[in-house]
Amino acid sequence: MGMGTEKDVLRVRLLEKRRGLDSVEAEKQSAGVCGVLGTEPRYREAGTVLFYMPHRGEVDVRPLMERSWREGKRVVLPRSVPRTRSLELYTIRSLDDLIRGAYGITEPRPSEARWIDPAEVEWAVVPGVGFDTNGYRLGYGAGYYDRFFAGPGTHVIRVGAAYTFQLVPTVHPEPHDQPMHAVATPGGILRPDRGEK
Repeated sequence: MGMGTEKDVLRVRLLEKRRGLDSVEAEKQSAGVCGVLGTEPRYREAGTVLFYMPHRGEVDVRPLMERSWREGKRVVLPRSVPRTRSLELYTIRSLDDLIRGAYGITEPRPSEARWIDPAEVEWAVVPGVGFDTNGYRLGYGAGYYDRFFAGPGTHVIRVGAAYTFQLVPTVHPEPHDQPMHAVATPGGILRPDRGEK
C-alpha cells in the first residue's frame, strides 16, 4: 500500500468518525480544546492570532475567538484563494464580517483595509482531519496550510485543534507536510519532541 493510499484511507476513516460524532459530545470536546488552548502561554502572550471558522464538524474554536476579542487581541481568519491555492489573511471584528467563500467555508469579506501581512501573526490554531504524535497534520489534501506554513507563515507558532479520536500514531507525513508545534485535545496539550530549541 502506497503512502498516498494509507493517507487517503486514514482521511476517510477519520472523516466518517467525525461525521458520526454526536453534537453534544462535539460541543463538550470543543469547549475542552478551547480551555486547553486558552491556557497556552504563547497564546496568552500573542497580540495577533490566526483562527479558522469550523467547517463540516471541525473543532469549534469560536469561544476562544470571542475570548480573544474580549482580551483585545487582533483576530485573523484565512481566506482561500483557489487560483493560487494560497491563503490570504484578514482581521475580523465580529462574526458579521464573514461570507460564504471557496469550498463553502465561512471566510472574511475581502477588504484592503482589513488585509494583514502574515508577518504580523504570532500564533495560530489550525484545523485538521487528524494529527499525529509527532505534530503532523492530515488535512483535506489541498495543501493550503502546508504552503502557508512553509512560506509566509513559517515563523508562526501553530497548534492543531483535535477531538480525542483525531490524535493518531501517524498520519503518514510526506516531505512537504508542515508539523504543528503542538496539538490540543480536550485532555491537554501534546508537544512533539523534535530536538528543537
